[in-house]
Amino acid sequence: MSKPPVSTVLMSQKNAVCAASGLLMGQIVMGISAFHNGSIVGLTLALVFVLSGGASLALFLNHLHVERRPRTEPAPIQAWLLTIGAAMVASIWYGRFM
Repeated sequence: MSKPPVSTVLMSQKNAVCAASGLLMGQIVMGISAFHNGSIVGLTLALVFVLSGGASLALFLNHLHVERRPRTEPAPIQAWLLTIGAAMVASIWYGRFM
């Protein structure tokens, strides 16, 4: 079983969806933090939101992948999760300094 080329994985439409979702999730986390003034409750709510949002998006994209591709081709879930995380961190970093 061969892996798809890196350029195909990096330029896919699903990675664009992950990046956009990560950017939005980062802004929501910043909003939760601001609303709760950085308390433990806000941190807990943000952590639950990040875990559930990232997992649900990855599962949805995996479902679409299985529906459209052969079952022997593995889904690039690691790339999707890395894209979500990187976009979220970038969004929080940008929001904190701007």
